[in-house]
Amino acid sequence: MTMLRLPRAVLGLFLALIGATVNALEPLPKLAIDVNKTSVSGLSSGAFMTSQFYIAHSSIMVGAGIVAGGPYLCAQSWALQDYLTNATTACMNPLTAKAGPNTPLLVTLTKKLEREKLIDPISNLANDKIYLFSGKADAVVATKVVDQTQAFFRLLGVPASAIRYRTDVNAGHAIITPSHTDSQCNLTQPPFINDCGFTQAWDIFQQIYTHLSPPLSTAGQGAGRIIEFDQQQFIDSPHTSMSKAAYVYVPTACEQGGCRLHIVFHGCLQGADVVGDKYYAHTGYNPIADANHFVVLYPQVKPSSENPYNPQGCWDFWGYSNPVIKQHDYYSKQAPQIRAVRAMVDQLSRSISPRPAP
Repeated sequence: MTMLRLPRAVLGLFLALIGATVNALEPLPKLAIDVNKTSVSGLSSGAFMTSQFYIAHSSIMVGAGIVAGGPYLCAQSWALQDYLTNATTACMNPLTAKAGPNTPLLVTLTKKLEREKLIDPISNLANDKIYLFSGKADAVVATKVVDQTQAFFRLLGVPASAIRYRTDVNAGHAIITPSHTDSQCNLTQPPFINDCGFTQAWDIFQQIYTHLSPPLSTAGQGAGRIIEFDQQQFIDSPHTSMSKAAYVYVPTACEQGGCRLHIVFHGCLQGADVVGDKYYAHTGYNPIADANHFVVLYPQVKPSSENPYNPQGCWDFWGYSNPVIKQHDYYSKQAPQIRAVRAMVDQLSRSISPRPAP
């Protein structure tokens, strides 16, 4: 049989096209979510990002779950230190409580951002529900830092009755599951997912929402679809450190629209580029979403060694994503990462798009 010989340039183009087809990512679907019932949660740098996204876009929010995270704007706590120094000292494990977050100043700065219309009105928080968690064995983000997250929300008008703050678990720096295949509860080690005998995602959902149905199981990935989508189409800055791909979990019941949305921000060294599907498929969120008609969005950040320097793949809570601006905006509606995630939310809220053919 005679072999067809293609010119080298044509063959190269052909192979490139095949590779592009194989590696193509789905677009983020349009699912007509009920955007005004959105909530958000995260661990560590993802907890700081949770506060940032929640405060910036509180008009669509009903609550937030902050696991081992300090207050909004924490990296601006002390003017004599730069943002990065504040982020890694005052906002993580300060020597004393007085050297921790400067909460009165942070409240003042937040109110200034509201006046400048760089965040949504603070009054939106009054009817929301907040979940806070600090593990007794967490030496990465100390309880005295998370204490100030509670103080921050109280000073902004969130009633004490609307905040659930757990400090009763001997947990390391991790999100909590009941899975015996995860790390021992009191440890702090990758992938920062610890077995403490309960599902923290369920704790978070129960605090934020009422009349929920318990998941059939928190052990599996859920019965719906995990969609790996092209995150880059929502990014308009070269410095975000955000990955090519991100993930969204869509229960079967949500294919026809009308579901609520929960956004999950992983912590440092927890993006899919580092830990695969451990966070977006095995931390308990998806079975809860199945039972209660939630779409779950998992934006992704990856480690980067330069431009920006983000070697642990953390969400930005000190300004690396806006390096060329003197006032490094990581916290407002205009911040590069927040802008990108809001564009994803807007896409999910649009009228339903046809499902791609298999």
